[in-house]
Amino acid sequence: MNIVRLKDHGILPETDITLALYDLFRKYPRDTEFIFEDADYYLNPHAEMHADYRISNSDVMPYRVLGLWLQDMENCTLTGNGARLYFAGQMQPVTMDRCRRITMRDFVIDWKKPLVAEGTVVGVGEGYADLYIDPALYPHRFVNGWIEFDTGADEWYPLNRQSQIQFDGTNRCVTRASGDNFVPREMADLGSSVYRVWSNQPAAANLGNVFVLRHNARVHAGMFNEKCEDITYEDITVYSCGGLGCLAQFNHNLTYRRVHFVPNTKIGRKVANGRDDGMHITCNSGTVTITECTFLGLMDDPINVHSCCVTSGEAVNDHTLRCKYRHHQACGFHYWAEPGDTITFIERKHMSQVGEAKVVSYTLEDKDTFTLVFDAPLPAEILALAEAGEALALDNYSHTAAFVCTKNRFGSCRARGILVSTPQPVRIAENYFSSSGSAILVAGDSNYWFESGECHDVEITDNVFTDVCLSSMYQFCDGMISICPVVPEPDVNLPFHKHIRITGNTFDSPDTPVLYAYSCADLTFTGNRIFHSPCAPKWHPGDWHIKLDHVKDAVLTDNLWVGDFTGLSHFVKADDCLNITTE
Repeated sequence: MNIVRLKDHGILPETDITLALYDLFRKYPRDTEFIFEDADYYLNPHAEMHADYRISNSDVMPYRVLGLWLQDMENCTLTGNGARLYFAGQMQPVTMDRCRRITMRDFVIDWKKPLVAEGTVVGVGEGYADLYIDPALYPHRFVNGWIEFDTGADEWYPLNRQSQIQFDGTNRCVTRASGDNFVPREMADLGSSVYRVWSNQPAAANLGNVFVLRHNARVHAGMFNEKCEDITYEDITVYSCGGLGCLAQFNHNLTYRRVHFVPNTKIGRKVANGRDDGMHITCNSGTVTITECTFLGLMDDPINVHSCCVTSGEAVNDHTLRCKYRHHQACGFHYWAEPGDTITFIERKHMSQVGEAKVVSYTLEDKDTFTLVFDAPLPAEILALAEAGEALALDNYSHTAAFVCTKNRFGSCRARGILVSTPQPVRIAENYFSSSGSAILVAGDSNYWFESGECHDVEITDNVFTDVCLSSMYQFCDGMISICPVVPEPDVNLPFHKHIRITGNTFDSPDTPVLYAYSCADLTFTGNRIFHSPCAPKWHPGDWHIKLDHVKDAVLTDNLWVGDFTGLSHFVKADDCLNITTE
């Protein structure tokens, strides 16, 4: 193993190391440990560090601006020793491309001028809130009636005209029942860095609360991996990020250990760190392990594990389908399918699998369209569905990963805690949830987000769900645990998800629905402890503790309910279900 100390190669703290570090990686691509110092390093945009990456669930761009860029490297370690990496403007801090057996450990990722801002409520009135925005922490200006933020590199971005999320100023949790209901429509500069913000959908703002203010766009990920194998990130703290925090696509075997998305409270930030999701795991294989991580103040789901579903509306011949990417932020991939991959076919109305086939070739025609050639003639049923107004969806089974999620802390963030949609084994255990929406969403669809992947084997055990869970309403949030695929025409005999075991968990519920299950079979909810929380009023519209909808073969027994649970109309509500056993 080569030992390469950056300082021995003239790569020094307090300087822009972007290009020199890229050259060093190219000089030592194998069997090398790169050692940083416990110091500040700067990485800035450079034209030489532009590259065309088609990144999942992000805005389509002609190129990405890269910081650390590892290509075709193998058996290497980046040892940070606490190094603080500071970026400027729109950048992708870490990119690993076709690398194998790489470990990155003990780093801090931040921006001096962060990519997400925050404003403290210093006044309230009918339909407006007055926000103080610290100009030192969040450099900004007021131009033409709207605020713009400086992110470095001579880049300014206006406040998004989308919902801004309000956090309680004392406990740093999303204010109860306030999620996604404060959309700025007009602003005024009151002087001294205080701005009056009017909204058509005002939240009940409270003095001292903090709004996380999103600006810029979802252009770059924080740590991006494509076509890599056996990658480990550990002891990484992310204080700021302009898009998805960790984005991994088309990789095999990934481990995230002690990766923390938290605000940099040491310099006065209170909540804000990431603009969107924490970890987006798209179309991977092998096993994805996320353990001992922390998430707080993110503006979307901390973890989302799924594949990318497409549709076909044209059979070119009996071996070939022309397909379309259907989500505008997930398209144009170089590697959606490769020779030998197994493709599953899905009938979109019932979301039932109707066959599978092996790929011979994948040809991208444009960012939205591609052709797949298969190794044998497709059945008449598949061809007919493809010609029937895109009634056929396709998923790449070879690009689905097992998921192990243990010992993580899911603090209050916008939206849900974990989204999971994969047919491989899933274990979610020993986690702590304070998610403002559903703590766990077992999702999947080929009709809306096109993040498909039916679940065949899910274990949810030994977790703690606090009474902060499901304290605001977002999409698919009908229970602290929500099994909610998008199935347009459900059939109880054609369940989408199967074999889900929810056992040994602790819930603290202020008359908030604990479990919602839709279009699934072989569901177990046993051995759980559910406490009635007196710490918050009921607000969720659901009038059930557990609701089952088009569920088959469910067992809900041997659970301990502690407290007065008479506030809801239904203990267990079942619609169009078969073979349900309750205590």
